[in-house]
Amino acid sequence: MATMYPPASRLVRSRAVLPIVLSVSWCVAPPARGAEPRPLPEAMLTESATDVDAREAGELEWEANASVFGAHRGGARVTATSLELEWRALREVGFRVEPLFESATDGSESENNLGFAGAVAFGLFHDFARDAHVQLEILGHTVDRATHDFEPSDAELPAAADLVTAIRRRRFTLRGTVGAEAFGTSAHAPLHTDLALLTGLREDERYGFAALEVRADFARAAPFVVAPEIVADASALGLPLRLGTSLPFNVGARATAASFGVLIRLTLLTEREARLVR
Repeated sequence: MATMYPPASRLVRSRAVLPIVLSVSWCVAPPARGAEPRPLPEAMLTESATDVDAREAGELEWEANASVFGAHRGGARVTATSLELEWRALREVGFRVEPLFESATDGSESENNLGFAGAVAFGLFHDFARDAHVQLEILGHTVDRATHDFEPSDAELPAAADLVTAIRRRRFTLRGTVGAEAFGTSAHAPLHTDLALLTGLREDERYGFAALEVRADFARAAPFVVAPEIVADASALGLPLRLGTSLPFNVGARATAASFGVLIRLTLLTEREARLVR
């Protein structure tokens, strides 16, 4: 049975992008009721702080990330690694912590930075029968001093508040975000929005999925990032692992800025995710 919270539903309707996302639910029949649905696939750049469709407290998920970004000319290059922990402390409250290391060069000088990113998530709305969910997230990260125009998965400014929504119909999942940023100077406006379309490699998503993400962060000089992705899932083979590859590029960035590259992510799935995908 669906669980709804009226104040959250009014909040959802007040946002410009969310009615578009949620209106998809009226275009296609909802999935059959009864069995617990498989977990929603999650895009790599615009992933939620913790699973937007989490059903119970105590879920833990580990992720290891590695990325390399380069420039069209001039020698700028950025490499980064991070370890991420997502913990659903309560049924509707979760936390994410992510220490990271980054090395950057502009072609002549190099610098290394240690950093930290974190988030807290609050579940606002769940309709498990229709596979639709809304989550509020408060995010922050240390100030980035590296010599590149964009970090594809974090907001440009150090702090942000996001409203995250996700809905699935048959083999397609649509995820969207609208957010505001703070504590810094923005190039255009301290706002961002994301949209991702995901589909299983098979209809049951048993072996993984493919995705296309578009992110617009108007705090950046060149706001738009596009990222095709593919994620392989080994749960069906008895291994609770997921390996993803994303190829983000920053549309309109300076030719001398590190603005395109590859992100690799290895995920140790939660017990629920591994059980339901098998």
